[in-house]
Amino acid sequence: MAVLLSLLALLISGAAGFLSWRTLESAKSAAAPTPPVSSVVASARADNRPPRPESYPVAYAKEPLRLPLDCAAVLFLDLDEPRADAPEALGDLRYESRCGSRPAQLSLGAGAAGGSRQASADTDAAGCDRAIRTSPLGRGLPVEVRRGTALCVLTAAIPAALVLVEIIDVGGSGTAGLRATSWQVPS
Repeated sequence: MAVLLSLLALLISGAAGFLSWRTLESAKSAAAPTPPVSSVVASARADNRPPRPESYPVAYAKEPLRLPLDCAAVLFLDLDEPRADAPEALGDLRYESRCGSRPAQLSLGAGAAGGSRQASADTDAAGCDRAIRTSPLGRGLPVEVRRGTALCVLTAAIPAALVLVEIIDVGGSGTAGLRATSWQVPS
């Protein structure tokens, strides 16, 4: 009789162990969150494809910016608006005029999250996004201001903007005419 009771106790403890293991497994699978649709979309973008161009709404197009500066002056451009002569902390681009025959220079300002000089006047939002990811312009690296030069800037504002800046005119003693097109970055 003692052997029979021992055998019965062994079977009961085995069944209890099996049920505990099954409960633990089902709790683990229930606790694992199903990825939301946004993370599925983000993982689809992880293959380095930018969003489709139609997903970048235009904020402003071919907005003129005139930079009338004296020799050896500095001016900051806020591309979120757009605005010339912005405070340095908001400046997405730093424009520095030069004296003599040396060309003026543009560089990224404190308000920019990134940029690229690998752009042309016909670059679209997806092209700017790709250029900034694959050929970034480092902080402090100057771009000579020459007619026909274009660069892309990603602003650090919330919401961020992608901006194509084209240099359309270069005058004497550091003056320049720029044209900017801005797209809102999808969140």
